[in-house]
Amino acid sequence: MQNLYQLFGVSNFASLEELAAAYKQKYAELFSSDSPLANIPKLRELKDAFDLLSDDDKRAAYDEKLTDFLEELHEKYDEAVADLSAGRLQQVVDKLNWCIAKDPGEPDYYETIGLAYRLANDFDNALRSFQQGLKTGQRKAFFHRNLGDIYRLKHDEDNSDTHYLDAAEAFKNILQIDPKNIDAIEQLADIYSRMKFFDESLDLYHQLLRRFPYNAAYHRDIGAVMYELDMAEEAEQHLLEALRIAPGDSAALLFLGLVYFKRRLLGMAVQTLRDSLKNSPDQPEVVQLIDQIEIIRAEIGRTVEEIIYDPAPDAYVEGVVKWYSPDTGMGVLTCQEYPEVLLHYSAIKAEDEATLKKGDRVRFGIVKDSVSPIAVQIEKIGENEESESMPGKIERYDVEKKMGIIRGHDGREVFFAFSALTEEVLESIKPDLEVLFESRSITGLSDNNYEQASRVRLRKRKLPAKPE
Repeated sequence: MQNLYQLFGVSNFASLEELAAAYKQKYAELFSSDSPLANIPKLRELKDAFDLLSDDDKRAAYDEKLTDFLEELHEKYDEAVADLSAGRLQQVVDKLNWCIAKDPGEPDYYETIGLAYRLANDFDNALRSFQQGLKTGQRKAFFHRNLGDIYRLKHDEDNSDTHYLDAAEAFKNILQIDPKNIDAIEQLADIYSRMKFFDESLDLYHQLLRRFPYNAAYHRDIGAVMYELDMAEEAEQHLLEALRIAPGDSAALLFLGLVYFKRRLLGMAVQTLRDSLKNSPDQPEVVQLIDQIEIIRAEIGRTVEEIIYDPAPDAYVEGVVKWYSPDTGMGVLTCQEYPEVLLHYSAIKAEDEATLKKGDRVRFGIVKDSVSPIAVQIEKIGENEESESMPGKIERYDVEKKMGIIRGHDGREVFFAFSALTEEVLESIKPDLEVLFESRSITGLSDNNYEQASRVRLRKRKLPAKPE
């Protein structure tokens, strides 16, 4: 027996006015769909149901039969729930399939049978049950949530990223229903991270942290994502915050150790990874990583501090501070030869250490290293530093490579990096632009000498005096 009230999405006790309004809405939805002709059987079914329920005598007779029918279904459903509690999963499936055959529009049946299939690790039938539950049009967020969970479990079975995509779609559907659903945002952020969609994952973790800024797990997870995106400074900050809120978090310690390893702070990396092992000893991959780092340390033979005080750098260059954290004493410089050069606070000239910040122009030596280049003898370049300025013109430049050539007044070609240009020059750079610059002989990483321009700025000619 069909429950006609479910066709309209109303209860058995709905008034005639409520039935009429629901009938009008459902009829309009079916008639205005993309394929109204295909919906003719449904439209006819809807009309017949309304004709029956709008007649008082026919409705009374129908309700009497429906009551007996529903009582039988409820009794069978209660037995299925009891079987589920007792772990008799096959009995649950048999009884609920009987209920579904009698009343296919009841979402409770699909919810319970889907759970039974899930407990039996029958994920395909669980998916089918939850998908059928969605078709009832009720509790959509619940069914999407379970679909997402099942797709993740199926990924664990066969490691297919297709299941992750399906799971992501399920959680996105939840967010369409409830954009602030924290659980869905968490799940989606984690799935994106596992699929290496790190930019998308990063955005979602930012959303979570805006709402819950003191959640250690969010700081840890966003730090892990930033590590993958090579955002070393930001990753360290979030991981340290996670450990401040939840000291001893082994996962946060693990990723912090990886950040230090990426920065070539091998001693700190080893110590942090060992701290992770103290809190979670069952991490064989971490033990292997520590062994690998120790091998690298043995091959390098020098610590960062020893390199910092190396009296004979491989080259002297000029560059810009890409970032610097006074709290950790670590940072990165950039120059034409290398996009990233490791900065350690102990290499900064004493009078510059307290004021060094992002964007400062600096001179420094470079020590070539098997892991990464290290900056030594770092000093800021003052704005009013005295030097001999020479006039010249921009001869050519390459925006992508961020370098170019200046033709000096004496005909010499002098190389320049974009880091040597003032903002005025950067904004108006073009061939034959007149500039003032300073030149120095640089020993490059290939041990060749060449002229490099620094402090390249616009040449501002004086206006001629007005005639008297």
